[in-house]
Amino acid sequence: MKNTKINILLSGIFFFTLIGCEKYFEPDKFKRPEWLPGKLYTTVSVQEDLSMFTECIHLSGLDTIIDVSGSWSVFAPNNEAMKHFLSENHYAAVTDIPKGELEKIVEFHIVQNPWTLEQLQSLAFNGWRAEENTGANSFAYKRQTIFKNPVEKYWIKRENNKEMIVIDSVDSDASKRVYVESRKYVPIFYDGFMHINGLSSEDFRFYFDRDYEQGNVYYAGAKILQADIIAENGFVHVIDKVVDPMLNGREMLEREIPGETYKRFLELVYWYYPDFEANMLATFNQPEVRRGGLVDTLWDLNYSGLNFALQREVIGYIGGNVNETLVRHNGLYVPTDNAFSNFIDGILTASSGYPHWADSRSLPVDVADMIVSQHFKSNAIYPSTNSYREIFREIGNSSIDEGDIIRREFGSNCTFIGLDKYIPNPVFTSVTGPVFCRPTYSIFRRALIYSGSYNTIANYNGDLYFFVIPDNSLIADSALIVNWINKDQNNYNIQALNRITKQVVTLGRNTLRNLLLNQVGTSAPNGSAEKEFIRTLAGNYITWDHTDNTIQGTYPCTIGYNGIEPVTCHPTPLEEPADNGKVYSVRYWFNFGYQGMLSTVSEYSEFYSLLDKAGLVDEESNELIFLDKNEKYTVFIPSDEALIKSHADTLSGQNLQKFLKYHFLKGELIFTDNKQSSGYYKTASGELLSVFTGPDIIKILDNYGNPYISIPEKENSTNIMISEDSEINSVIHEINDVLVHY
Repeated sequence: MKNTKINILLSGIFFFTLIGCEKYFEPDKFKRPEWLPGKLYTTVSVQEDLSMFTECIHLSGLDTIIDVSGSWSVFAPNNEAMKHFLSENHYAAVTDIPKGELEKIVEFHIVQNPWTLEQLQSLAFNGWRAEENTGANSFAYKRQTIFKNPVEKYWIKRENNKEMIVIDSVDSDASKRVYVESRKYVPIFYDGFMHINGLSSEDFRFYFDRDYEQGNVYYAGAKILQADIIAENGFVHVIDKVVDPMLNGREMLEREIPGETYKRFLELVYWYYPDFEANMLATFNQPEVRRGGLVDTLWDLNYSGLNFALQREVIGYIGGNVNETLVRHNGLYVPTDNAFSNFIDGILTASSGYPHWADSRSLPVDVADMIVSQHFKSNAIYPSTNSYREIFREIGNSSIDEGDIIRREFGSNCTFIGLDKYIPNPVFTSVTGPVFCRPTYSIFRRALIYSGSYNTIANYNGDLYFFVIPDNSLIADSALIVNWINKDQNNYNIQALNRITKQVVTLGRNTLRNLLLNQVGTSAPNGSAEKEFIRTLAGNYITWDHTDNTIQGTYPCTIGYNGIEPVTCHPTPLEEPADNGKVYSVRYWFNFGYQGMLSTVSEYSEFYSLLDKAGLVDEESNELIFLDKNEKYTVFIPSDEALIKSHADTLSGQNLQKFLKYHFLKGELIFTDNKQSSGYYKTASGELLSVFTGPDIIKILDNYGNPYISIPEKENSTNIMISEDSEINSVIHEINDVLVHY
């Protein structure tokens, strides 16, 4: 009987088939069915358990609408739900609710169009879901209520041909009225939607503080207790909770909650991202225009570069039969003002005590992006989602503890998570911090962003030593040039004056990335040796000479990019603390030469001659055939005099090969800077070599622990670096005797 009634309503209650003239004019055809009480307000009013919500509809004036025309679905809280709402909000009766608030509450419980319980679970984003269609877009879950915000007023400040939004009208130059394109949407949760999106009862409980019970349907956080009560112009569904009108992202950030505000974050969004566009159609559709009156222009507001606009109820693209709003939602997580101020005032700006940005309004757009954009997600944030895990559960410095969550709300256009702790993007707290916080490193910062190397450096797990170049040095040498393609869109590439060709060249991202990563050392200078050798993130080595505090790559620094005029480079420490190391300022790029193993060994004529005699040289491939390209080697090459004196040329065959391979220590790079520990190391011959390491010296020990060869640090004789595929993987030391296996 129930389905029969529904079919009658959906197909038109007064539908009939003409059988003849007499039948056509039968009065009984126009009688109201006994089971149909009337239109929606009347239908609500005759339900005994909905008397309090009936009063709400009447007091709000909506009874005169839903009982006259239109087709709707009313989600009516029962009396028990209404009593709980009144108690929670300290109202003695429904009449105590301010009329404006009451209207919003009632409107948010009325959905456009009549929906049965089955239909609430059957809509896809572009029509009814076919039974065989199991794609995520086939499970729409949001419906449009009749609650719509009025046109919104924003205070505007104009600077440098740009318009920013300000919260305080005193700080403004003008105002703009922003068009509200849509009523608010409400989520409907049901088994199919929960299953296809991998959502659990825990996800539901996270926002609505109650368990999701399978087999039920929920209007936001309210369970539908009785469904499909039929009225002439729609349906009534009884729910067990009053649903507060959901706020959008803007409303959640602007509201005042004692001890919990989010306006410092909102100020950044308002200052850097507004994009206004006049909506002339909406402007001329205002009622005053039809009466010949003057009206303000209405504007569309978007936030260029962010995943969604805070105030927009509509999500994604709408056109034709495509409506992403029905299947998608956004996510927003934001620190409170107290938490965010610790970052703004303690790290980002000059109030930190360092020469950082003057204030939060003086940031370049790329710095603002590093702060703001990560908080805007184009999907709802549930505990089971990757977005949530990235924020709260991933191991790393950027993870926030779940205990820092102080607010969880399912909003009308985004889920909202409020935090009483803020962990900045690592670019501000790692060794990249001074580059992103000091205006004097803006060119270097843009190069980091353009190359994508900032993440590699900022998120490195271990201590780094970053040697950064200030703008004045890069400009003076034309060593880096920011070439703006479109400054308004923050679109640029990086160029440099090539000192060899005397032409300005555009640097590719990989070239630039290698330049930058070669400015980053991966081990600490401990000062125990006069010269220290520090591996870079690009796989080369920096030499730091503590006797005169100079630093360079395998070749001396030069003026400019691909320069030919050598200069000395002195590192100066920057004082900002960093989570993963220390930052130094230098004036020049580090230079690196690339020299293969065989070409370097061939410079030692006697040693090379023996290698060739032993059949260990492959002249066609220009390689030593017994070396593994994926291994590291420390090579001890006897001088010509030492080899002649040892009569090594009298050896042959396997004995000669074994003798030569014993001079190749496999698996480690040992420099004269005391960083590798003393001990036994395996050689390419398979035997062990006892090595003592000390400041500025290496010693080879016999079986009794006595040194029989000493190798003091000496320019051009020790620490000669070998590279394969642009990375240093071997080091050569010249020795004054031959190695003997005891």
